[in-house]
Amino acid sequence: MSGPHPASPVLHRASPRTAAISVMGAAVLFGTSATSLQLLAPDAPPASVAALRLLVGSAGLLAFVALRGGFGGLVGLWRLPSVWLMGLAVAGYQALFFLGTASTGVAIGTLISLGVAPFLAGIIGWLAREGAPGWLWAGSTVIAILGLGLLMVGSLDSGQPGGMAAAAGAGACYAMYTVLGVRLSRADHAPSAVLAASFSVGAVLLLPAVMGTTWWLTASGAAEVLWLGLVTTTAGYLLFGVGLRVLQPGHIATLTLLEPAVATLLGVVVLHEVVSATGWIGCLLILGALALLGLGEGRARRSTGVTT
Repeated sequence: MSGPHPASPVLHRASPRTAAISVMGAAVLFGTSATSLQLLAPDAPPASVAALRLLVGSAGLLAFVALRGGFGGLVGLWRLPSVWLMGLAVAGYQALFFLGTASTGVAIGTLISLGVAPFLAGIIGWLAREGAPGWLWAGSTVIAILGLGLLMVGSLDSGQPGGMAAAAGAGACYAMYTVLGVRLSRADHAPSAVLAASFSVGAVLLLPAVMGTTWWLTASGAAEVLWLGLVTTTAGYLLFGVGLRVLQPGHIATLTLLEPAVATLLGVVVLHEVVSATGWIGCLLILGALALLGLGEGRARRSTGVTT
């Protein structure tokens, strides 16, 4: 496509620093998912949770795009094979993530999923010619992964091989849809429209998992679905989309490593879980790696003269 789609609203290009802050804001919202589920619907089947999250979240994204006059752009996106591949990756991530966390536990499942994602996103993005992520990304990712490893110390015996494999598969799906989202957004499609189109495809693919479930018809279940759908998905991915036009796929995946740190903090404060001193050191390493990558994005902004 040579220019912006006439019916797709094109967002102003954010600065690298603004994009990085937006992606980290999305990670904070993502990090509330497991805690909210434990509080409001701890016995909900993982597959139906994933399906309802995508169903409500994609409806919110579609409404956002439609209100901005971009529905015509959605129709065009739904005709692209890459959008359906991205939707398949979105559905795969949701299903495998909740399957992995159900088997290994929320902390370990999240850490494995998001731990493998930055490396895979950086490599896949490079192979897809979206640019090499660079040495700063490599250094930041190594530090962040080290922090994740420290968070995992003492918890590996609670995991199961099948659950760990599912969590790793979720990370691969996450990396894939991040790279595809970057490519589509840089092809003059509005990031919000790309996310709305692909997430709606994912919601349709997972819809059968909702059949026969009633947990979401209770007051607490409905509140959980609305939180997961409208806050952690619609709002979260609108923030996430700000980074798609500006940041490399590997950078985006590294920034979202803030999610398990947030999930850990909420587990301690809200669910009264216990984190060892080693775990706290791991959290600090993750935050330090994110700060390092954020500073790098700020320098890129100054060197290229990009403004918000």
